Amino acid sequence: MRRVRVAAFVSAVLVLSFAGCATNFSAPRVRSEIARQTGADPREVFEVYVGPVTMALVRHAVGAPADAGSSMEGSRVTSFEIGVYELAAKGSPAARALDLTLMPIRGWEPTLRYRTEGRSGMVLVRTSGDSIGDLVVLASDEEGVTYGRLRGTLSKGLPSALGKVLQDGGKDAIRHELESLSKEKK
Repeated sequence: MRRVRVAAFVSAVLVLSFAGCATNFSAPRVRSEIARQTGADPREVFEVYVGPVTMALVRHAVGAPADAGSSMEGSRVTSFEIGVYELAAKGSPAARALDLTLMPIRGWEPTLRYRTEGRSGMVLVRTSGDSIGDLVVLASDEEGVTYGRLRGTLSKGLPSALGKVLQDGGKDAIRHELESLSKEKK
């Protein structure tokens, strides 16, 4: 009888611990969400991941940090991932509406979620002390999706700045901004 109670207790702890896990964002996860919502894999895919070891090598090779007057002073990116996905052509059988705000999100704080005609996106963060430790940005329009994830010690002003870029300029503007941020403060 004691073994049954111990097994039940361990099972309950495991179930509860997995129930609180945060959504794991990655390029393959975004690709699968596109396929789930549209019914087809993206036509073209471009994905890049640069981890902590590569970032440390870049910092060592580059030497001195970026200017102190940088727009994101105090930020330090330790890894980043960028994905760009081209959707099926409009009017094709695989072209169904995509709404990124429908993705199930657990363990992240949304700083922006928006959906307008043909466009959707969100900026999600996880804090680490007085800064942001992890940031995800997703943007879509009728042609494609841009995904970005930055990890490190990130400025608290970064989510609102990216949110403004996302709403004003869409997925192409956010892709450009993510590429430039990944080069800052290496």
